[in-house]
Amino acid sequence: MKLMNFFKVVSMVLLLFSFKHIHAQRIYVSKSGSDANPGTITKPFKTISKASSIAKPGNTIVIGGGTYEETIKPTKSGTAGSPIVYTSKQGEKVIISAMQALSGWRKDKGAIYKVKVNWDLGQENFIMNGSTAMDLARWPNNTDGKPFTLNSLRNDGGSNKNIVNGAYLTSSKIPGINWKGGSVFFYGDKPGAGWIAWKAFITSSSSGRVNFKLDKSPSWIRTFHAPADKGDFYLEGVKGALDYQNEWWFDSATKELFVQLPGGAAPKNGLVQMRKRKIAIDLNNRSYIHITNLAVFGGAIELKKNANNNKLYGVSSFYGNHTQGVFKGFNAGAPSVEVNGRNNSIEKCEIAFNAATGIRLGGNLNVLKNNYIHDFNYLGSYDAPLVARGGTDNKIIGNTIFNGGRDGINYNGNRCEIAYNDVYKSNLIADDCATFYTVGGPQNTEIHHNWFHDSASRGSKRKAAGIYLDNDAEAFSVHHNVVWNVEWTGVQINWNGKNIDIFNNTLVKTKGGAMGAWHKAGTAFSNVKVWNNIADVKKVDDPTTQEDEGTFERDADKQNNIITKVGFTNYQGNNFTLTSSSPAVDTGRIISKITDNFKGKAPDAGAYELGAKNWVAGINWDPSSSPTGQGCYGLPGESCNETNEMIAFVNPVKIIAPKKAYNFEVKYSAKIKREIVVELWSATSWLGSGSVVVDAGSKTANITVDLTTIPKVRLYLHISRP
Repeated sequence: MKLMNFFKVVSMVLLLFSFKHIHAQRIYVSKSGSDANPGTITKPFKTISKASSIAKPGNTIVIGGGTYEETIKPTKSGTAGSPIVYTSKQGEKVIISAMQALSGWRKDKGAIYKVKVNWDLGQENFIMNGSTAMDLARWPNNTDGKPFTLNSLRNDGGSNKNIVNGAYLTSSKIPGINWKGGSVFFYGDKPGAGWIAWKAFITSSSSGRVNFKLDKSPSWIRTFHAPADKGDFYLEGVKGALDYQNEWWFDSATKELFVQLPGGAAPKNGLVQMRKRKIAIDLNNRSYIHITNLAVFGGAIELKKNANNNKLYGVSSFYGNHTQGVFKGFNAGAPSVEVNGRNNSIEKCEIAFNAATGIRLGGNLNVLKNNYIHDFNYLGSYDAPLVARGGTDNKIIGNTIFNGGRDGINYNGNRCEIAYNDVYKSNLIADDCATFYTVGGPQNTEIHHNWFHDSASRGSKRKAAGIYLDNDAEAFSVHHNVVWNVEWTGVQINWNGKNIDIFNNTLVKTKGGAMGAWHKAGTAFSNVKVWNNIADVKKVDDPTTQEDEGTFERDADKQNNIITKVGFTNYQGNNFTLTSSSPAVDTGRIISKITDNFKGKAPDAGAYELGAKNWVAGINWDPSSSPTGQGCYGLPGESCNETNEMIAFVNPVKIIAPKKAYNFEVKYSAKIKREIVVELWSATSWLGSGSVVVDAGSKTANITVDLTTIPKVRLYLHISRP
């Protein structure tokens, strides 16, 4: 039994690590230790840095509970079979923090207070007030405290697309303060544009006007998103704008931090924290290092340069690399976690919150598996929760990825596999993007068994696609994916799409149609196959757009596709597995390596095969217990800090008699609308499921599970709580 969208009752499995050298030396660290100690369990070191300085291949550094304001930076690499391991002491919680608690506040004027520090990280300065990420002083104010809503205004004029030096933006509402040294955020949304936002430093200002240099590369950032064409904007980064709760400003000349807290309150010593170090875990030029079961706050994790055969497992990273986001290109280059090199793995981690990118994955033969990645790209740039660009032979498997200002996954690589991921809520700032986005090729990439769903653009914009193979995409195998509840098309292919297979996908509840394309003059598809797919409605092209939108793309080779709303286990509840009465059953064609091991007379159309195991996408653990299963660290934004939800069977039984239909009564408490799913299993296999969508509140619900046949074995109903 589970609650979709992470409202779950799950069976937790304790994963035990075993290493080749089980008697290898352990080095102990404790907040109450001393670096003059020998680093034993009874006389531990005080700092991780001291332990790192003596660690050799095969050593495990065991870190006692507490917050360590330092960087994990091994002085040596491990070796194959003898890694150097950093892990928390069993049952204790460790936080590696790049933040510094501040004390010694003095009143500046009015509701503003100040404190002097001895560092400055420039655009990477970042301030927390308790559990609240503070805003760089801005106008208009961020009144709802949410980064994706922008709280912006519309400009009334500005420079045209050709102006680089002397660019400007006008609005009669701009306050008459000196904006020099601040920055302007702009999202231009003229028709045919709106796929990126940008920032620029302000060089001067006058009444109702700010001036800046708009030097961007590629130039289309400027030419398609010029101030003259109007859009959403806000201004930030000068002391005169510091007038609202949870705002800050930093004077780089005097190294003084100024803040305004709710109610004009004076900051309590230690409550406000400022980022002091950019990097929390530095594995550059290191190999065979394992980091397990700890949290990182306020600093980046880098496996960027010559980093090979390293592992992150059970790591929580929050606000890893926040940035103001003024840059020339289309990507900030400031990920919370950056992985290049070879044979690195990131598994069962939570990576959350950053103005730019969550994980930047490059290199080759790297694995990103079973991670919970969310809330990135407040800039509306080509950043994303996951940016996987330039990698070869990488695997992105079984992750849950959501809340991105542009794309969910922004991809460009070669011979990579993207499978069993649950990706949703992209397009939160920009438009003409997707839960999965790529461009160009050949990329020789396989995209299979993913869920892409529930994405919409802001306001009147509507180009939120499921799978977006943009201009001249080439060499993709797209099969067994489910796309639903997206505002635009399920699969979008633009210009010279070439050597693309769209096989056995379920593309439903897509407002723009199951598939679409932009056939720009002079372009044409080449070897694009659309076979064995399901759509739920026949869609007619919208003549007001430059794209061709429809059911199955007009210029592709189309075979054995069907259109149906019936025959799904629960169409309204978004469970698109098939029932025996589905018209999709046995209507597909055989496709080598795609429909192997089908059941029945012929393969079924769509992403699920009746009688086969109904696959699921996303993480297999409960984020409300953290990746370690020991509960949260008390860090801002953790799932268990935000949910007090429950679910349980009414009058549960452990063994239920075999029959063809079951009705279960479930009591629940939910903060928001949720889907509750009940699954039936034999001792060895999945048999069927039923679901219901419930509104927020505390009530009971009835769920029916229908099976295709009466089981010949007893069924077991088991709930265990983490």
